[in-house]
Amino acid sequence: MNETTIINTKKGIPIGDSFCLGIEFKSRPWILENVHFDQFVNVWKGGKNNILPGYYSDDTEHSIGVTEALLDEREFTEELLLEKFKNEYETDLKAKGHHRDGHGSIEKWYLGLETIEEIRRKQASREDPGNAPVMRAVPIAFAPVQDQKRYSDINANATHPHRLARAGSYLTVLCARHLLNGNPKENLIKTLLSSDIDPAIRLEVSTIFRMPSPNELTHSDYLFLHGKQPLPHISWDDNIYGMPCACFKTALNVVYVLHHANNAFEALKYSARMGGDVDSLAAVCTGIASGAYGLDSLPKFMLDQTEGLERMETLGTKIYEKFHRETSVEQNL
Repeated sequence: MNETTIINTKKGIPIGDSFCLGIEFKSRPWILENVHFDQFVNVWKGGKNNILPGYYSDDTEHSIGVTEALLDEREFTEELLLEKFKNEYETDLKAKGHHRDGHGSIEKWYLGLETIEEIRRKQASREDPGNAPVMRAVPIAFAPVQDQKRYSDINANATHPHRLARAGSYLTVLCARHLLNGNPKENLIKTLLSSDIDPAIRLEVSTIFRMPSPNELTHSDYLFLHGKQPLPHISWDDNIYGMPCACFKTALNVVYVLHHANNAFEALKYSARMGGDVDSLAAVCTGIASGAYGLDSLPKFMLDQTEGLERMETLGTKIYEKFHRETSVEQNL
């Protein structure tokens, strides 16, 4: 994996995240009618938030935390990840005077309102836990291949010790590994099915191969990808059609979007048009597609206005130097 691929992936994550943050949990029909991808749109919480154009959310914050844990000389553990997540949260809070939007249950741990064990128990009891393990999993694809499955499990178990969280985390890493190593998207699902994924999820993954293109999805297709519609348990709006904040559902949508997207901008648009928890999906898919296909397809305003891209370049270079420089030199000899 070369340095440019890693840097572009790191940059694509906040670009997808920041564009979709302002339309998070808007309904799919509303997004199709009102979002034209020519400017940042901010209607999250009725626009009453701390989001400026180009601000990213907890999705990128956690992805940075995973990257910092990979770069740390200490062993990659649940405790190290939690340390990095909390450090990013507190650093952002100090710099901005407010926390980033989007934090889920882990914020109660940050604030001392619940223990991490309480957070874990609640996530472990859910049918499909929250999607944090998927939203932050992409950087694990930069680690040595022999460590990726173990690191994926650690990523999930840090906050969401649930079988589907571990499955979703690893499925996301496998998608990233396949595409970031230059393999064609047409072979993505075949590669996933031939890997060591949880046998219980093989049918769901194989079903994606038979599904139509994004512009042709039917009601039954959306029920498969997103579950019950409109989304239940949304206290502020009982008419949202889209993807839930659910780990394995998010991972399935990642596979679907990357199976169809030909560039980073398509990955972002397909993610946004799913509706629901779109910033998590867009962060993952735009990041992977940016690494696989480059940043050229993305609108200039996104590249100019998204925060943190200089830091992403620095982190990408550090990851390359730690894990990939020697391999790249050997390949060029």
